[in-house]
Amino acid sequence: MILRKARIHSFRCIDDSTDISIDDVTCLVGKNESGKTAILKALYRLKPADEKETFRLSIDYPKRVWKPNLPTPKEPAIVTHWELEAQELERIATEFGPDVLKSPTVEISNGYENKRKYVVGCDEQKAVQHLVTKHQLKFEDGSNVGTLEHLGSYLSGVATKNTEQTAALEFITTTYKDGVVAAVTRVLDGLLPTFLYFDQYTRLPGNVSINEFLDKKTRNVLTEDDKIFIALMTLAGTDIETIVDAKTFEEFNSSMKAISNQISDQIFSYWTQNKHLEVELKFDSARPGDPPPFNAGYVFRTRINNKRHRADTSFDERSSGFVWFFSFLVWFQQLKQTYKGNLFILLYEPGLTLHARAQSDLLKYFNEKLKPEYQIVYTTHSPFMIDTDNILSARTVEDVVQVDKKTREETLLGTKVSSKVLSSDPDTVSPLQNALDYELTQSLFIGRNSILVEGPSDYLYLKWISKVLESKGKQGLDYRWTINIVGGIDKIPGYVSLFQANLLHVAALVDIQSGHKQKLDNIQKSMKDKHLFRVTDYTAKIEADLEDLLGNDFYVSLVNDAYRLQHGYEIDSTKIDPKTDKRITVQVEEYFRTLPSHIQEFDHFFPAQHLYEAKNLDNIKGVEEAIKNLEPLVVALNGLL
Repeated sequence: MILRKARIHSFRCIDDSTDISIDDVTCLVGKNESGKTAILKALYRLKPADEKETFRLSIDYPKRVWKPNLPTPKEPAIVTHWELEAQELERIATEFGPDVLKSPTVEISNGYENKRKYVVGCDEQKAVQHLVTKHQLKFEDGSNVGTLEHLGSYLSGVATKNTEQTAALEFITTTYKDGVVAAVTRVLDGLLPTFLYFDQYTRLPGNVSINEFLDKKTRNVLTEDDKIFIALMTLAGTDIETIVDAKTFEEFNSSMKAISNQISDQIFSYWTQNKHLEVELKFDSARPGDPPPFNAGYVFRTRINNKRHRADTSFDERSSGFVWFFSFLVWFQQLKQTYKGNLFILLYEPGLTLHARAQSDLLKYFNEKLKPEYQIVYTTHSPFMIDTDNILSARTVEDVVQVDKKTREETLLGTKVSSKVLSSDPDTVSPLQNALDYELTQSLFIGRNSILVEGPSDYLYLKWISKVLESKGKQGLDYRWTINIVGGIDKIPGYVSLFQANLLHVAALVDIQSGHKQKLDNIQKSMKDKHLFRVTDYTAKIEADLEDLLGNDFYVSLVNDAYRLQHGYEIDSTKIDPKTDKRITVQVEEYFRTLPSHIQEFDHFFPAQHLYEAKNLDNIKGVEEAIKNLEPLVVALNGLL
């Protein structure tokens, strides 16, 4: 099951979070005390790994409205919408019949009553047809078996039942005892992932007393440190008993070497800070001079060998960042063994002690090892824990206060979550901006071919057209191009100078507005011939943004779809003058000023984001014209390579 969106009500600092769209990996960014932890905690309580973690009215209900005698609210505190995957739909169809589910999506909620509730559409007639077909049931003429109740009543009245009739009746009286919806819900509840919430991270011990470990294992009093040690053995495909019971030195030595090599390969494929390290596991007799319990019996030691310096140190003496990274990877292996894979992972501030490069390694681990199997939601303040290749998976979290324009009175609206990652409170989006700044800086060294664009909308439109062209078997934007957002036409000459000073290949794509002639001249002087691309070169207009190149029909339809304009508020062709040189974004913005206040204000970025995230373009007109208009620009850019 894939979580698509969630909404949280009346939980701690959250009155109404509004809908939170969830990706495979979702990053929550925001200031301290903005509500990021509350979001994780609310999600966790949908189906927590620790069943003691329930919604508690006196603790979790917003304090400014809670009273000691407050009755338990019946409204859910967390409402989620899930999409069933193909194998899950197949299982439902096999057990209950094809098309019993009316939709592949299901709503699941929980609240202060601590009872998970499902909203799922089921077709009872389809369930009846499935039973009839599966068990090859025959009926007398005129028999009414349109419902499970009727079918059960009919089968109960058959004096001498055959095997198939008996099986069908048993299925009705057991599986369907309280209806089709309840039966399907029970299966769905088993498919619903268990939520794991982590805010403290266990550290792998560098030394383990085998005598003490085996004694605690016998008494079933293993600690978290002991469990992560077991995970270390599991990661290597063995256990401590197998090592202890080795009959010969060669067998013992081979086991230790093999385990050390396997651990090194798995850990250092993601730890890129120092490629000269390797794990060395040792199992030897305790020394009487060591502190208890390491002064008797045998001790299992995890050592880190530095091949460059030809020295080894105890795992406990390594940097806190390395210990955290190593422990996290091993520890997660143990969790997979415990929960058998059906997990939803919630992480609070992962990798706090890691260097920026190591945080990038952790992101790589998320994307390569966790993302294919699990969904992840995590919080961060670090720009290096934001995936700039998937920047739109970030969500901003803000504690919102509404100010009355006339009285200046403030009304607290509580925590709100938004996917508009590039337009929000400066403090909230600071990690996002820093991440993009860092990515831009990195391109000075690794982006040999760079296209400079003015804003994030241009970036998304180029990414979209490249994706669409490739899906049609055409030439998308060459992978060697790096698109960099510079933040305005004024900044382009400076970036061009800086980039070309580093012997990089630079092109620039600019919108054209009145009053920009001198700025364009400055850019042209700083650039190589044919490397400045004006949007007006590809349109018949004197002034134009990249949106004009999409075509009026396409952009108007896109805006209507993005803002869900309907009931007479939608823009039509009569609202846009195709003959004027006024840019289409200006015309749309002017139209939005005529709309009622309850309609969201126009934001240039929002339609671009909507287009980039769109699953299909069924509601958008003029797609082929937009592709036709943009394709020459892509071809021309690639021609520079």
